Amino acid sequence: MKPTNVKTISMPIKDFAKKIICDGHLYLSSKEGRRFYLMKPGIRIDESFIKKHAAAQTVFEYSSVTDNIVTAQFTTLFRELKYLQFEKDLRLKTKDIVDFFKGTFEKDVHFLSFAMACYNEFCALPAEDLQRMHETDLHLFRKSLYSAALAVIIGFTNDFYHYPMIKDFYNVTLGLDLGLCDSQYSYFVAEACNRENQAPGSGRAWMKNEGATDLELNVFLQHPVIGHKYFQDHSDLFAYPELIEIALYQHEISNGNGFPRGIPKGQVSSWEAVVVLADSLVEICDEYKFECEVINYLFSFENQKLSDLPVHRVYQKLCMGLGDIFKLKENAG
Repeated sequence: MKPTNVKTISMPIKDFAKKIICDGHLYLSSKEGRRFYLMKPGIRIDESFIKKHAAAQTVFEYSSVTDNIVTAQFTTLFRELKYLQFEKDLRLKTKDIVDFFKGTFEKDVHFLSFAMACYNEFCALPAEDLQRMHETDLHLFRKSLYSAALAVIIGFTNDFYHYPMIKDFYNVTLGLDLGLCDSQYSYFVAEACNRENQAPGSGRAWMKNEGATDLELNVFLQHPVIGHKYFQDHSDLFAYPELIEIALYQHEISNGNGFPRGIPKGQVSSWEAVVVLADSLVEICDEYKFECEVINYLFSFENQKLSDLPVHRVYQKLCMGLGDIFKLKENAG
């Protein structure tokens, strides 16, 4: 979907090497007038593309979907949180972040502004591992970026306010899908994960019905365990290694339909519930056009703590409320 607020800029392709994540829509225009769609917001710059075309002076159609001032303000708020020690001050700063988030998104500031601030301030995973996720599947990387950011704001609205824990929580959520990147990742695996996030418990049945191989089914079922092992091997990155356990709950649902553990109702913690909810919401709001509506709807649940609500019930209520957005998305193609 082409953005409406397009402007044209000219720059050498090599200059993109300075950016890790794209914050807008980019189109390459050739001398013949042809346009090549390059990337969506939140996608890492392809280094091989830069090396191949480094000398070229080209023209890009560019539509920014972030607000650099808002991104900087969020980053400043996160850094202020970092140095607070007393619970009262932490809670007040968390409230400031949530209030600022609500205020900016009521003005249609793109969610990527917040996601970029989270990435700038919290990301501690090795760059080569994030690059591996990007090379495996562009959608996978963008979904992970958005899931992690969404988990942070849901966490803040549910009294997760200690900076080191939020940082660890962000990195675990960002790296949840790394378990897919060293395996036989395929269309069947990707689609099964998407369906699982939208309708928990449906992924396995869909794969079997579509004729996926046993190897692909095994990859689908085992990737949370593989991701968990990855974090265990990188436990030195975390101030709270116990949060590594969150990796095992990406596809859990508290009625016992999830995997790999099939946790019964009442045994999914608030941290794990946030992961399930954030991962599910990102699949719902995949196109940036719908993110503002999703965020506004999400905040109708403020002050209803996830620890007091079965996560599957919250998820079902959100899906019901977002039914019209699904229809809009389908009509938009």
